[in-house]
Amino acid sequence: MKLTSEELPKDPVYSSLSQYAAKNQSFSQWRKEKSDHYSHANLVDKALQLLKERIRRGDAVAYFLRGQLYFEEGWYEEALEQFEEIKEKDHQAMYQLGVMYYDGLGTAVNAEKGVEYMNNIIDSPCPKARHLQFAAAYNLGRAYYEGKGVKRSNEEAERLWLFAADNGNPKASVKAQSILGLYYSTKEPKELEKAFYWHSEACGNGNLESQGALGLMYLYGQGIRQDTEAALHCLREAAERGNVCAQGHLVEYYYNMKFFTKCVAFSKR
Repeated sequence: MKLTSEELPKDPVYSSLSQYAAKNQSFSQWRKEKSDHYSHANLVDKALQLLKERIRRGDAVAYFLRGQLYFEEGWYEEALEQFEEIKEKDHQAMYQLGVMYYDGLGTAVNAEKGVEYMNNIIDSPCPKARHLQFAAAYNLGRAYYEGKGVKRSNEEAERLWLFAADNGNPKASVKAQSILGLYYSTKEPKELEKAFYWHSEACGNGNLESQGALGLMYLYGQGIRQDTEAALHCLREAAERGNVCAQGHLVEYYYNMKFFTKCVAFSKR
């Protein structure tokens, strides 16, 4: 089971920076430079200028936003330096540092340090850390499952993922909900009814991988009564959304059923 870190939720303030930068260009300048006015590089540069000005005025949030901009642009060394500067005052910066040290982004891999920062988020009594705790618990569960930075323990990984999934809460870690579905379907002994439950919760919250997994569980009667109609519905929707695994299984199904026109149509996607 290959796992990845839970991404930091998008900050609406951050996401509006490039839009703000675009709106504040004069119309005459827009006409003169319209060929590259909305280019990505142009907007990033303008966003950095705006953040520099906000920092100059003493805006504490702008420090994190600049680090996040570096992070999303893949400038990991700059992001690491910015987040390190503010980690004691900004829980989001600490969260991102945990991800970066665990995954080795902009620095050598240091799983122990990544685990330490995720524990700090989970244990923090500060209300500003609360929205990060489900995601941090998912990441910490990943560490226990992989045995990186901590002693490997599937039981502790499961406990943390169940906390992160929060009974299917859409505002919790949907990634944890999906991973629980995968975990229960691959562990020994398998617990397929639990796997179906968690894939259903994750799918209901928009998870693409779980939507494809549900299709297969319906198709083969795993953890649920076999239902070809429901299976094809899930697989088609997942395939339309870009789930390559679902597309492959649909091609195989249509080929076996001799629906060759549909088989060719899906195989070309």
